[in-house]
Amino acid sequence: MHFGTSVGRCDALPNLDRALLWAMRAWVLGQCRKRETGDQIRQVFQTLGAPDGDRQLGRFMRALSHGARRSLEVNCVCNPHFSEDEARLLDVFRLQQQDRHDEAFETLSGLTVEFAAITGCDSANRIVLALAECGQIFTAVPLTGASRWHSTGADARLNRLH
Repeated sequence: MHFGTSVGRCDALPNLDRALLWAMRAWVLGQCRKRETGDQIRQVFQTLGAPDGDRQLGRFMRALSHGARRSLEVNCVCNPHFSEDEARLLDVFRLQQQDRHDEAFETLSGLTVEFAAITGCDSANRIVLALAECGQIFTAVPLTGASRWHSTGADARLNRLH
């Protein structure tokens, strides 16, 4: 298994993408190090305007952890780069928000078994619906440099864990 495959810089991602990526990384950090990260993740979603998003993110991440086909590369919150696996996870949210549910399912099914993809897509959809209600929208743009996505309306204040 080869880890360390960076596909871009986190600081090149729009705020919404960075906030969601940070929350996923913080969740993994909390599980691996037996640290309480729930308050920080909740704060990220409150800042985004979707205060219940943390519960759905937990459901999404539990589905991944129980149903992953292999170890997924989810980096530490301090890593300045994002991995291909992290890019795919962010794609699931973007595809769900664009009502491209079959593509989101295919993307997640490439990483997880079917039951985890079903649960993960449901949770991702609930998160993006809550984000859309408060004006947080992912908009796909062509790859340019390190940036894969563009979002509007996000002003997330990311907390540091370490």
